[in-house]
Amino acid sequence: MSAVLEPPTDQWLLPVLRDILPQSAIEQVESTVAVSYWRAIVEGGLATDEDLLAELSARTHFRIATDLLVTTEACERVPEKLARKFGVLPLSISQTILDIATANPYDLDCEKTLAFATGRTVRMSLAPPHRIMERIEEVYAPVDRVSKLLNQAGTSSIQSVIEKADDTETALDEKEAERPVIKLVDHIVAEGIAAGASDIHLEAGETGIAVRYRIDGMLKEVMVLPKAVGVPLVSRIKIMSQMDIADRLRPQGGRARVSINGARVDLRVSTLPASHGEKVVIRILDSRAALRSVESLGLDPVDGPRMQKLLDVREGLILVTGPTGSGKTTTLYAALRLLLRRGVNIITVEDPVEYRIPGIVQVQIHEKAGLTFASALRSVLRQDPDVVLIGEIRDRETASIAIQASLTGHLVFATLHTNDACSSIIRLTDLGVDPVKLAGALKGVVAQRLIRRLCRSCRLVANAGVPRRLRDSVPGDSMIYIPVGCVECSLTGYSGRVAVTEVLVTTPEIERAIAENAPPERLLAAARASGTRSLWACGCAQLIAGNTSAEELVRVIEPESSRGAQLDNTAYNSPRPIVYEKPPDQGMTKITPGVIELFVIKHNGGDWRVLTLQRAPDGKRPGSWETVYGKIDAREKPEKAAVRELREETGLEVESLYNVTVSNFYLHASHTIQMCITFSAFVAEDAAVTLSEEHQRFEWLSIDEACDRFTWPREAHALRDAHHLLSRGNAGSVEDVLRIQ
Repeated sequence: MSAVLEPPTDQWLLPVLRDILPQSAIEQVESTVAVSYWRAIVEGGLATDEDLLAELSARTHFRIATDLLVTTEACERVPEKLARKFGVLPLSISQTILDIATANPYDLDCEKTLAFATGRTVRMSLAPPHRIMERIEEVYAPVDRVSKLLNQAGTSSIQSVIEKADDTETALDEKEAERPVIKLVDHIVAEGIAAGASDIHLEAGETGIAVRYRIDGMLKEVMVLPKAVGVPLVSRIKIMSQMDIADRLRPQGGRARVSINGARVDLRVSTLPASHGEKVVIRILDSRAALRSVESLGLDPVDGPRMQKLLDVREGLILVTGPTGSGKTTTLYAALRLLLRRGVNIITVEDPVEYRIPGIVQVQIHEKAGLTFASALRSVLRQDPDVVLIGEIRDRETASIAIQASLTGHLVFATLHTNDACSSIIRLTDLGVDPVKLAGALKGVVAQRLIRRLCRSCRLVANAGVPRRLRDSVPGDSMIYIPVGCVECSLTGYSGRVAVTEVLVTTPEIERAIAENAPPERLLAAARASGTRSLWACGCAQLIAGNTSAEELVRVIEPESSRGAQLDNTAYNSPRPIVYEKPPDQGMTKITPGVIELFVIKHNGGDWRVLTLQRAPDGKRPGSWETVYGKIDAREKPEKAAVRELREETGLEVESLYNVTVSNFYLHASHTIQMCITFSAFVAEDAAVTLSEEHQRFEWLSIDEACDRFTWPREAHALRDAHHLLSRGNAGSVEDVLRIQ
């Protein structure tokens, strides 16, 4: 009896093939193909992926996915098992919609299953099946780093050793696995440092050892190692950190130093016994990233001058407060590096000393030996210090010594774990510090958080505008951005972090409130009256500036209550439409649509060529390179001004016109704030340019070439925004929003 062969998995494709292939080809395919019609058609040269996708798109009206970028949230919500079962790739996910790429738009089981699993409406895009499977492998499949490392080691594969250990239910022999495990540990650490991780977590579970990196404050799982590797892996890390490898029942701590591309990086290692084995956390102390200058901290124009004012004082107490991981150490070290230039004696008392700073005496606390913060401070004050850094004020004795030192001519920096600036003052009085002494000693408090910075290469304007829950803090007409994800940001949508700060500089009113042991409400009111902006207000300013997203802002900082907002009567606390005051005889500053800039594009099937113009030598900004740029006449609509300027400066006609973004600039001569409205215009491939007298030369350049050529950096950012929105020659699902004509 002959075996019955199963039909190809994509038998649904036959009706599509009948519209693009002759009947003879269809019959041949049906009689010979046993696995996949799509693959056989493409490999046989009967049709291309593009032909099949175009026909499917025409039938289903689904768009074709040009780039298969996957967001972390989508990957986490759609299990790998479902992605492989249905041959789909999750692209992105929102509160209501899951976007996927598929080669089979007729798979109703897939749509229903994913909708049930994620609780979202499924929206499909089309992509070739082989490309989808390649991306599934890249996104989901754990990289078999163990095997690669073992092959590089030139020894017998550790997989065989693991299988042997699983069969006998015994741990790996440490000597047998020593060489490949050394390479594995080195690789894990090197990858973490290269990825910019602050911590590496090795967590033993029932099925394996999860390796996770904390990047920009978020944990990301990068691989899962076989469970049997756990014991030799932890032993190797303990040997590096000079810990006891035989003691697996007690927590341990140690330090190690590695060299990456010639640069030394310190590691602080901690182990903790857990139910499935020891958990290991490796803190990466990379001084290249942590030892920064005050200028590089990225403080905005409001808090930057206030921070500088604190650093100009010669004596007193300055507190830096915030939870663990909020960047307090980085801020303090940046301040110390600035003060070091003044030729002063700086001594720090820390637990632990994380980064070594040349020229500064750093004392490590050792409580078992009797060296506490209080005892160390007493000795430090006999060493003739000018500046003292206290790693953390934990008790009354340490706080009292710090206050006394600051009152006797020393500049004292200290940290506290409180939520905001005013809370740190309350905390010190709760510890028993005399309010009168505290009022005389305290010069300022810096509270801070770290929020993830949007990737400049892939961020997009939020078409939905400001979320409803933020309308009380952010003007409803503000242009904010959302994360997308690209290769440069590892598909997260974020790259690096930015500080959100609350900088309180003491004033006579604040000093009186502290000395009188005033309630928190009065302290807060005095702080706001002095111009102290809250953490929430600073975060909203970062949102409006396009540095972060609304989702990230709410994740890190708790929104202010309406009651708390009422305490603030200044323009610092919450971002509102800015009005700049002028002398009474000149009235108020106006904000008006002033100019347009227009990117002129030849699409050329996706290969953009952008028109760049060079200014004439006898005009304004001679020799500079720019795009089409001009003023909006009185009562003229911005889009009409864009079309008019295009004709006047280049002689070109618009085939399609899109609005992209808006930016503001201040004209000091006329005391006005003008809006620059940015458009993109697609023109015919054979269009000829006729320059006006304003320009002497033009070139059609690629995106990167044009960005490098433009004199003003803002134009390069706006062009990249335009390319993200319109890379296919249209705006896709938001075509009706962005297209003007």
